[in-house]
Amino acid sequence: MPTAKKTKNNPALPVGAITRWLDIAKGLLNQPAAACKEECPQAFIRQFAAKRKNLKLTADAAGNLLLKYGSSSAKRPLVMVAHLDHPGFWVGARDGSLIELIFKGGVASKHVRKGARVQFFARGNPDSIGAGELLEIREEKERLTGALARITHGNAQEHGYAMWEFPGFSVAVDSIVTRCCDDLLGASAALSVLDEISRRKPKGVSVWGLFTRAEEIGFLGTLEAIRLKTLPKKACVLSLECSNAANGIAEPGGGVIVRVGDKSSIFDPNLSQALRQAAEAVKKEIPSFKYQRRLMDGGTCEATPFCAAGYRASGLALPLLNYHNQSTGADGKPDIGPETVKIDDYLSEVQLLTELAMRPELLDAKPAAPSWVKELRALARTELYAR
Repeated sequence: MPTAKKTKNNPALPVGAITRWLDIAKGLLNQPAAACKEECPQAFIRQFAAKRKNLKLTADAAGNLLLKYGSSSAKRPLVMVAHLDHPGFWVGARDGSLIELIFKGGVASKHVRKGARVQFFARGNPDSIGAGELLEIREEKERLTGALARITHGNAQEHGYAMWEFPGFSVAVDSIVTRCCDDLLGASAALSVLDEISRRKPKGVSVWGLFTRAEEIGFLGTLEAIRLKTLPKKACVLSLECSNAANGIAEPGGGVIVRVGDKSSIFDPNLSQALRQAAEAVKKEIPSFKYQRRLMDGGTCEATPFCAAGYRASGLALPLLNYHNQSTGADGKPDIGPETVKIDDYLSEVQLLTELAMRPELLDAKPAAPSWVKELRALARTELYAR
């Protein structure tokens, strides 16, 4: 079990820290969720906060949760943002054992086959109340929009929801395998950092976690958080995501990704540089530590609406396989499968964020020009005008 030993890329990381961070991931990933139906992960975060007296939990009018370490009047709070929903089905009308399902999120319809298995959930209950299989697939413009399902076991409730029938949390060799890495694993990283900071009790540090709703259907929680001024404009905002690694841009096992931008925007360069400086500081102390710096333009993350609203925002990402549960089956054809992230990538994200949280001076630092730029300045002044 990975909680009982040091991992390949983190030989200097205490076993106790690995155990705590994976236990947090296990607890949160076992909470089912869909867009606008985030009660279970919210309950887990409330229980997490209640056990740590130096963390303060609030909620805005849209139901986004804000968990704080440090003063609200801090000069420059570091805010980790992660969403609590995942693509899934809303349960619609029922006729006996037949259920109409409405899909909320982005999945290509070619991945969904008749007979695909789902689990049914009632809002606020982390345990499945039933299971079923898809009989007919609804699609529009090659995107999954819904399905007709048959209950095969237990029950289903109108206004409840359904997720693909995979474990909430499991470990396979060196990977976390789950129905929902995106984005409960990002939220787990934020909680792990807050747990670490609450244990260390540093002074002069202000680090928060914002846990948003309904990201998968258009950043609804994020946009309301911006409208409601849930975060002060002075905050440094980091979107923590799980991003598709199937296109070869990022390497699973290559460490957390310092994300310089997404499909829609380029992020704050100074904040991205602060992330890189923190990563290099960890690497100096732990040479085996890995991170990657990439433009992840396969989709748009929560940093973009925050940038558009005038916040300093950047992001981190975990390389994700089977993005939105879209996989390739044993027959080589598109299928539905569990999402997968390398354990060491997750641990490296927590390490990097903890380093940055403990060094708030990096948030306002103005990066110096690289040494090679300084060296070439003199050459430019001499060579260009001598010819």
